[in-house]
Amino acid sequence: MLNWLERYFGFSRRELKGIAILCVLLIGMWIWPYGYSRWQHNRDDGISDRVQEIEAFLATVENTVSPPPNEESDIVEYFPFNPNGLAVVDWKRLGLSERQIRMIKNYEAKGGRFRRKEDLKKIYAIQEADYIRLEPYIRIPQQTPKPPVAHPVPGDGGADNTRASSEVTTSIPAIELNAADSTTLQQLPGIGPVFASRIVRFRDLLGGFHHILQLMDVYGFDTVRFNGLRDYVYVDSAGIRKIPLNSADYRQLNAHPFISSKLANAIVQYRKQHGPYRAIEDLLGIAIMDEVIFSKIAPYLTVSE
Repeated sequence: MLNWLERYFGFSRRELKGIAILCVLLIGMWIWPYGYSRWQHNRDDGISDRVQEIEAFLATVENTVSPPPNEESDIVEYFPFNPNGLAVVDWKRLGLSERQIRMIKNYEAKGGRFRRKEDLKKIYAIQEADYIRLEPYIRIPQQTPKPPVAHPVPGDGGADNTRASSEVTTSIPAIELNAADSTTLQQLPGIGPVFASRIVRFRDLLGGFHHILQLMDVYGFDTVRFNGLRDYVYVDSAGIRKIPLNSADYRQLNAHPFISSKLANAIVQYRKQHGPYRAIEDLLGIAIMDEVIFSKIAPYLTVSE
C-alpha cells in the first residue's frame, strides 16, 4: 500500500515548490474580486468628499472675491468737442483706443482737418459704432468762406488805351476729384495742363481718391498749391476700385502706387502660409506692415470677391 501511494503521490522537492506557488496564486485570484470592490468603494467615497470640499471652497471664493476689473469697462465721458486739434487725453475720455488716436494724429500731422462731422468716418480705425455714439457731441465751428477767385478779363480796347482792364469776379464750382477730367481740373487755382494730367494719371493708378489729402502724393504737389485749392474740391469715395486681397497676385498688388514690391510679395506669402485673409486688419500681422502704410492701402483692399 505504501509503495502504491509513494508511486503515484510522491513528489520531488522542486514539484512541491511549484504546487505551493500554484496554491498561493489560486487563493489570491479567489480573494482579489472582494478586495478590489472594497478598495474601489472606499476610493469613490474619498473622491466624492474631495469634490464636495472643492465646490464649497469655490462657492466661498465667489461670494468674497470680486472679479478683476475689465479694461473695456472703463467709463466713457461724453462732452461737446471739436475734433480738430483735440488733445490725446480728451480722445481717451471719449473712449477711443491708442491705435485710433494715433491714426487721427497722423491724419492731422499731414494737414488733414475735419470740416464736417462725417469726415471723422474717413479715419479708417474709426468704426461705424464709434461714429454713431460720438456724432451728437461733435461741434465743428462754421468757417467763413473764402471770397471767390477773381479772374481778370482784359478790356475791350478802343481809343482810351489808358483805361485799366476791368476785373470780373467769377466763382469756382466745387469739383469732385474722382469724376473730373483734366479740362475740369484746370479750373482750379494753380492747376495747369501738366498738373491736371498728373492728377488724372495718379487717380487712375490709385483706383480713385479716398481723401483730398492724397493730392499731396501727386508728383510735384506742394503745400502752397494744395492750400490754394483745398476749399474747391471734394471726394466721393463710393466708387473706389478695390483689389481682392485673397485672389490678387504679386503683379496686381505691386501695380498700386502705395504697395511696394517687397510689401506685395509679403502679402502673397502671408496668405500662402496662414490661409485666406478674413479681415483687412489681418495685414497688421505682416512684419513689415506698419499703421501708416496700413491706413493708406486699407481703403483699396477687400476680402470679398
